[in-house]
Amino acid sequence: MTRSLQRELGRLDLAAREISDDRSDPVEPSSSFAQVERVIERAATRAGERVGAAESESRQLKAVLGGMPDAVLVTDADGRVSFVNQQWRDLFSLAGPVAGVSVSELCRQAALDRMLAVALESRQPQQIELDLKEPVQRNLVLNSAPLTESRGVVIVAQDMTDLLRLTEIRRDFVANVSHELKTPLSAIRGFAETLVEGAKEDPRASEKFLRRILKQCSRLEALLSDLLALSRLEHAESRARAVSIDLAQILDEAVDVVGERLVEKGLALELDIRPVPTVQGDAQSLERLCVNLLDNAVKYNREGGKVLLRLFESGEGVVLEVEDTGIGIPESALDRLFERFYRVDKGRSREEGGTGLGLAIVKHSTRLHRGTVDVESELGRGSLFRVRLPIGDR
Repeated sequence: MTRSLQRELGRLDLAAREISDDRSDPVEPSSSFAQVERVIERAATRAGERVGAAESESRQLKAVLGGMPDAVLVTDADGRVSFVNQQWRDLFSLAGPVAGVSVSELCRQAALDRMLAVALESRQPQQIELDLKEPVQRNLVLNSAPLTESRGVVIVAQDMTDLLRLTEIRRDFVANVSHELKTPLSAIRGFAETLVEGAKEDPRASEKFLRRILKQCSRLEALLSDLLALSRLEHAESRARAVSIDLAQILDEAVDVVGERLVEKGLALELDIRPVPTVQGDAQSLERLCVNLLDNAVKYNREGGKVLLRLFESGEGVVLEVEDTGIGIPESALDRLFERFYRVDKGRSREEGGTGLGLAIVKHSTRLHRGTVDVESELGRGSLFRVRLPIGDR
């Protein structure tokens, strides 16, 4: 074997050992081709094992990233896409192959482009807020981190839309409750101060102001009662114990509750109560639902009008309808009608003693029983509320 060939075999042996991490004695320059061939075979085998392990780790990593609830984007050192999970595709409406495409061209978001440029250059974590307008309005928080080996960047997008909406709802709820509590408390204080300043010496004036105080106390009591009922319904879905409910009996009890107000306003009550199967549910919340719908029909009815109450079976459910001949509801208000504290006519609602929570309670009670509620209305002619409840286990 020539010396030059022996040197080449030695170099080949050394390279093979580096690949295979072989720690055995090196091949002697005088060794046969067969021994060198065995070293190369071992190197090829171990290299194949390493490649297989790397591919397996890559698949596992992609599976983990794909299963994350957050959207994930991975880029190379040039800002081109190496990987995106399905959540990122959904957020940015991506279709087809994306590997190798620049992030700027793919997502078309200037704020994202600036974040990526800074992250690639500084090799430091970055965070931004991004408001997506299309395909739907979304509020995102994007966090980036540098990747050491590839010199690329991983970006994780968290969808904060629902959280921000809940925060806004909670803030509005606190503001509304504060306002609803403040109004009667201010009235009570004003009446009490008037009595202290001398009105108590006049029996007629004293009685008038005390009655007003009692009225405001009743308003506060109604508000707190509705708040507690709403809280109970919102947290009852996993805890409520279902029993068989006779809706006809529930309606009879609800009519008794509002009967005096029907008479005071000169309203006629028309009943169409047909035999229906029992439903599974919570008797207290269903009675509250019926009372609130009837009370609503009384409050916003005209003097001498009608309240129509129907109960019948339809398909696989039971239908309850409460119709009035009152003032009706503008079409623009129908979508918000079941929101907490929403009032179509704020002045009239407070005059009638409403808390702004009655229909919200109806909605949550219906949802608790896996039912639906909808409304039809025409200004000046009245409204029809329809509740559908399933028959059998909830």
